[in-house]
Amino acid sequence: MFGVRCAPHRRGGGDVHYTVKQVSTLTGVAPDTLRAWERRYGVVAPGRTEGGYRLYDEHDVARLQMMARLVADGTPASLAAQQVESSRAAAPPPEPVRAGPPVDLDPDALVVAARELDRAAVEAVLDRALAFGSFESVAEQWLLPALREVGEAWAEGRIDVAGEHLVSGALRDRLGRAFDAAGSALGGPVVVVGMPPGSLHELGTLTFATCLRRLGADVRWLGADLPVESWAHASRRLDPSAAVIGVPTVSDRPGAAAVAARVREDRPSSLLFVGGAGAQEDPGTTRLPEPVAEAALEVLVRLRKVGRGEAG
Repeated sequence: MFGVRCAPHRRGGGDVHYTVKQVSTLTGVAPDTLRAWERRYGVVAPGRTEGGYRLYDEHDVARLQMMARLVADGTPASLAAQQVESSRAAAPPPEPVRAGPPVDLDPDALVVAARELDRAAVEAVLDRALAFGSFESVAEQWLLPALREVGEAWAEGRIDVAGEHLVSGALRDRLGRAFDAAGSALGGPVVVVGMPPGSLHELGTLTFATCLRRLGADVRWLGADLPVESWAHASRRLDPSAAVIGVPTVSDRPGAAAVAARVREDRPSSLLFVGGAGAQEDPGTTRLPEPVAEAALEVLVRLRKVGRGEAG
């Protein structure tokens, strides 16, 4: 799950900047509203291109995401802006924005390390990549493309299955730590995320689950190769607001359809999403977009709409 979106803009010094359209996607807030928040409340002061177009940095995006969460929870915009400003004043000076993985760290670095069965090299490559930029930008710009390169190298016989397992295991450890570090929004909407029976390739879906947890959802990761009855048990026990089923390959579709049907039967009020290269939109489910951050944001926006009694 879930592919790679178009990269943000880069300006001098390598800093990442986003257009108003990209920020709208990341926050779920209409461009006109973003401009109004800037004009009325001074929540952010984006830079400008030579042509006068706004460019937001990662700190601007974080402030606007906080503003959006507060407003969605019912805080008046003026008070939300004050809270955003207070949090900024109380926080330590931000670190310089980092653009993402270093330009010399290409996806083949993992393939080479996997071919040599060099655990230290695999771990060094992953740790170096994950040290740059936000989790979301690293995942979409480097991590998931690199994972696909490793999978293709194994399929083409360029690396042994032991090398593929070495990379997968090291990455699974790091994703697990990132998921734990995101914390748990107790009292927020519960979202169960996992794989259908027989589906073992969970790394993309775990990346998505981490992005969603970082947005403030109470994500319960159910894992790979989960039997239909276990999905049903989790749904009854946790009473989730939404369930997300990872479908990385076409062969996973029947299992995903069986899971969706059972969850829909047991928890008809839960939103049902499917995502991944093999996902298809069956009745009662919504297919998520490929980029992990965009997919996570769509789930959160839909949950908030339901919470406010809005359609869709």
